[in-house]
Amino acid sequence: MPLSRTIVNVNNDLSLITYLLSEKSFQSPWSHPNVPVIVFADSALPGFSVSPHGGPVGSGMPLELLFWGDWWNTSEGADRRNLLINRTQALLASDYFSELKQYGIDKPYWRGAKIVTEPGPLAAFNSNDDVQSVPDLIDDLLDDDVFPDPDDEKIAFMVFMAKGFTQSIGANGSHTKDYNYTFPWDKDWYWVAWVRSFGAETGEDPEDAMRTFSHELVEMLSDPEIDGWYANNDPGKGEIGDAAFSGNVRQTAWVNGVHVSSYWSNQYGATVIPIDRDYRARILGTIKLEHRALEHGTFRPEPAESRLCELLPECCFVDKDYKFTLAKRDELVRLSLETERYRQPQFAWFVDNIAVMGDGVLNLNVLGGTYVGRKSWFSQMNVAIQCKLLNNELTLRTIGTNVNFDISVNCKVTDASITGNVKINVIANPSVTIGFVGEEITIDPEYANQKAACIKSATRMFKDLGKTKPRRKVTIGDPLEFDSTILNDLPAWARVNDYQKAREAINLSKMANAYLPAEEAKVVIDALIREAPALEAAIHIQSNKDTATSH
Repeated sequence: MPLSRTIVNVNNDLSLITYLLSEKSFQSPWSHPNVPVIVFADSALPGFSVSPHGGPVGSGMPLELLFWGDWWNTSEGADRRNLLINRTQALLASDYFSELKQYGIDKPYWRGAKIVTEPGPLAAFNSNDDVQSVPDLIDDLLDDDVFPDPDDEKIAFMVFMAKGFTQSIGANGSHTKDYNYTFPWDKDWYWVAWVRSFGAETGEDPEDAMRTFSHELVEMLSDPEIDGWYANNDPGKGEIGDAAFSGNVRQTAWVNGVHVSSYWSNQYGATVIPIDRDYRARILGTIKLEHRALEHGTFRPEPAESRLCELLPECCFVDKDYKFTLAKRDELVRLSLETERYRQPQFAWFVDNIAVMGDGVLNLNVLGGTYVGRKSWFSQMNVAIQCKLLNNELTLRTIGTNVNFDISVNCKVTDASITGNVKINVIANPSVTIGFVGEEITIDPEYANQKAACIKSATRMFKDLGKTKPRRKVTIGDPLEFDSTILNDLPAWARVNDYQKAREAINLSKMANAYLPAEEAKVVIDALIREAPALEAAIHIQSNKDTATSH
């Protein structure tokens, strides 16, 4: 949909933009949280930092997934395997590992995935001795030349257990080291981690396997041989992944579509999750006329409106009664949010910085515009707006206000899928400026058509004068000269048609100032302003700004 008007509202030195798409629809720009890393407010780290203990780290390693057992060859197993492979590749393509650089670790890269059926897996881990079957599996595969000697290629192995696997040792997974021995003196260390089965059979989401996977992987890379990075001389509880708790709540988020766990960052002095940079949200709005009551009146053109009559016959208005109609309007505005990357978006709405907690009425002090006859009048006044919240959508309704006014609406968008006590979050804050039209004037078509013909003829005349006559020099006491900022102060209730009228009046007033004597120009410009209520409102707003600045 083409853009009809951009509304600029300066609030606390911030320019808030609203795109008016038509008389009945508008939207905000996308709001992008400038947050590369989620930072948590607490952790389970036994200390204030992690430190190196002389051992190696796994920097820029190839990652191999091993799916252990015949079940992975079944249709159900193949679906689960593909899920885990896709999630792993997505995680490797993300920035999740970026905070490992402070520990001298570049992120791993994809090597491949294999199903291993021989030797077969244990059905359960009921003791820590049973866990030894995992490194024994790697030893057998190395002996069978399925993988190269660790001296030739150091691989990070990750073993996924099959459906039906159980454990009673209180572990979702773990990582360890072991060595492959070649007589008489070649001892080659390898690193491996395992992840238990997650799925509907255990009342869990299969995606949670990646939470444990990410936890074990960052620990295997930062402390592969239990002499790497950990806190308080306690590798059992002080590795960077062990810190990922707020009390009893796991600190998790979704990164590039993958459910991951936090890990400790010395740089931030906290647990973190490097997050996607494409979180964004925007407000979408529609305007509906709910009720309209009409009042009628008449007017006669003022002498100033025929000031150009001597030069242009089209500007000679007949001195007679013309009709006008004043519509008293009630409007309904519906607001919704469009989000990207937010997995479980939750919204908090604010109207003129007042939190909307539910259905009710907001009483607001606004700069209101009304009509006395066909002349506009502006002052500060109180208006009531009915609010309704339904399914995170906000509805605003005016009833009997009979005032043209603007309000600002913003929404704080967070992601409920992020768990743990968050200190620095991915928060989007889209905002819009909404103009309510409570009174609308319609002028007699005969007069309106003659006015349009006059403006068209005057514009042509001024353009012709510009070809042969120099612009008049501006002197003290000259009529008002509009600067480029006046359009920014046009109220939001000046929708597409009123906005165009104001632009037309501004352009014509500049020409009048340039080529008419000052006295004639002032009369013409005053008449133009009276015919453009939105422009009158903008002049009123600028006058208030100038007064506030002078004080």
